[in-house]
Amino acid sequence: MLRHSRKVLLKNNVCPIIYQKKNFLTQEYKCTEAWKNMNSSPVFNKININDFYNVVDQNYTSKGVISAIDVDIFANAIKDSSHLEELKDMLHKLRLSAETGNMLESTRQATVRNFMEFGDINELVEILKNPLNFGVFLDYYSANILLDHLITTANYELAARVASLVMLQEEYDNDITCALCQYACFKYITDYVPPEPAPAPPEQKNKKVEEIKIRIKFLRNPYFDDHFDIQDTITLSGKTLAWISERATDNLSNNLQLVGWLIYKKFDKLTAFCETLNKEKSFKVYGEVLKLLQREAGLVEPESKPILENCFAILSKVEKTSSDVSLEESLKNAIENAINKSHKNDVSDQQQLYTSWSKIRDEKLAEQAQRLDRARRLQLVQEKQKEMQDEEQKLWFFENEDQIDLEIEDKEKLTDKSTLKKKATKTTDENYIPPEIRPKKK
Repeated sequence: MLRHSRKVLLKNNVCPIIYQKKNFLTQEYKCTEAWKNMNSSPVFNKININDFYNVVDQNYTSKGVISAIDVDIFANAIKDSSHLEELKDMLHKLRLSAETGNMLESTRQATVRNFMEFGDINELVEILKNPLNFGVFLDYYSANILLDHLITTANYELAARVASLVMLQEEYDNDITCALCQYACFKYITDYVPPEPAPAPPEQKNKKVEEIKIRIKFLRNPYFDDHFDIQDTITLSGKTLAWISERATDNLSNNLQLVGWLIYKKFDKLTAFCETLNKEKSFKVYGEVLKLLQREAGLVEPESKPILENCFAILSKVEKTSSDVSLEESLKNAIENAINKSHKNDVSDQQQLYTSWSKIRDEKLAEQAQRLDRARRLQLVQEKQKEMQDEEQKLWFFENEDQIDLEIEDKEKLTDKSTLKKKATKTTDENYIPPEIRPKKK
């Protein structure tokens, strides 16, 4: 629609006013009002967030127990940056407890929104990269909001890292998420500058080094799963681009898939895919793909260089796309098309989710209140039974005097044995005479 209106204005010799696009997603997509309404429950008006954290922390320290609903209420009650460290601490403690399986989805999205609004994006990405310790995973909507923020602020490295998290979760059902992930990874790959090799350490004369041997129980065999073990952001970007683009067959996705296999260094798959595309008459290659092939051919090891040169030769014979349309511009158009297609449904789904999350929270709170009330009443019953037993013992003391004396004697025997053992160990320690050490005779 925007391109059509631009063409009409140019045809009529009218200079259009160019507005700089700040975000791909609109404010409506973020559903800020629906999120605030979800957290406007009367429960939050009764909470003093400082005291609430102290009570939960003391309960965890003394009993080792923490409730998922308490963490959810704390996460959604945060209004400034002063409680983000406490939230991080509570997420970690919940992850260490048996309640971690009961973490609510609203807790995860609240964590993302709080760190985006009040905290540091770098710290948020570190939390997302470490689900083993914090248990925070992205859903489609929080991923879209976070990716949109990182892309529009030109923080492509963190955006590519977030896109790789989506890839690691292997969730590709949302078109907006896939398009944003493709754009983030492509921008990071094109802007990537390989680090300069570290200078060689100065040569040192051979010195005798004393060997230190350590006894270990077993030696773990080295293993690399080529998925969760990948730590390099550029490699993750290539794999993300290849895996997400693999699910579609349009011309743009095919070009991005080529870039993905290239950066992922899966040259066998790259060669096979180039030969497949060479046979398709509808395929057109972008100039940026050929430039990336040339760039990587100059960086790879000598044995891999002929493979990339062969791929470049195959793609050079393929019909090129129009020089007016770049790969980046096509990606932006793909994002706009995905947003136009899914925006209304995503907003509606989010509003329904927030309503259901509010109901789930109320149900969990009611269940916890009943459970605590039951435990409190059980404790009162046990205390009453103990009082009745003590009263019964007083009333029937003379009838059960012999039995009580026997119990007292048994207790005294136990205490006497323990004290005797302690005394015996002390005496042996006091009477211990160390052996005399004499100098060796020459």
